[in-house]
Amino acid sequence: MQVQQTDRMSTAVRAARELAASQGSPELFTIHLLTVLSAQNDSTFSALLVANDVDLEAFHEFSANRSRQMIPPTSRKSADAIRPSGEHASLLEDAAVEMAEIGDSRLGTEHVLLAALKYRPGKGAWAVFGLSYPPVRKSLDAIRKNTAV
Repeated sequence: MQVQQTDRMSTAVRAARELAASQGSPELFTIHLLTVLSAQNDSTFSALLVANDVDLEAFHEFSANRSRQMIPPTSRKSADAIRPSGEHASLLEDAAVEMAEIGDSRLGTEHVLLAALKYRPGKGAWAVFGLSYPPVRKSLDAIRKNTAV
C-alpha cells in the first residue's frame, strides 16, 4: 500500500537514509529515522516528546549514539543505495495503520512515534525516557486541537 507522506516526513526519511549512508550502514534502520526526527525542533514528533517531559537534546544524543553503534560500518554507499531494513519497513506499515486509525490522510512524524510506542513498547529509547503510548496519544489531541493531517 502506497501512503502519501507529509513533506516533513519525506524530508526526514531522505535525511535518515543519508545518515545511514554516512555511517556506512548497509540498511536504513528505525534508529536512523529517530535520530533525524529528534533533530527537528519544530515537528509534531518533537512537540510530543517535549509535551511528555522528554529533554529533546538528550533524546537526540541517545538516538545518535545508538545509530552509530548499530552495526560495524561497511564501505560507504550513496544514500540511494541504502534500503530500508525489515524493522524500518514494518514500523512505517504500523505508522500507516496508526494514521488510518486517527483518521489522517498523510503519514506524519507523529504516526511514526505513536506506532513505535504502540507496537514496540518498552524498548530502547522508550524505556530510557519513560514514554508509553497512552499519554503520548493524549498529547497529540492537545497539540493538534482537533485538526487532521
